[in-house]
Amino acid sequence: MSQKYYHRRQIVELFNCEEEFLDELEAEEIVSPVQVTAEKERVFPEDQVERIRVINNLIRDLDVNLPGAEVILEMRENMIRMQQRFDRILEALLEQFKGRVT
Repeated sequence: MSQKYYHRRQIVELFNCEEEFLDELEAEEIVSPVQVTAEKERVFPEDQVERIRVINNLIRDLDVNLPGAEVILEMRENMIRMQQRFDRILEALLEQFKGRVT
């Protein structure tokens, strides 16, 4: 599975935001672009684009300030990680149960 990367101008068009918004997110270390192109152009991997999408929606649609959006984003990501751990635990329990039943 190959990782998809987005250029800054693609993100600006996709989310209808300003480049200054991306600059601010980078300055606050909320998102981190990477250099993967031969021209050493900085691009954003999909997980960082998702962070930008969530923060943009919180700020634009819910009128949350940037520090609040960052807290909400961290809580959301923690909840996703906990759900993934819980799913792995349930899968392991199910496998153990299947082993005992057969």
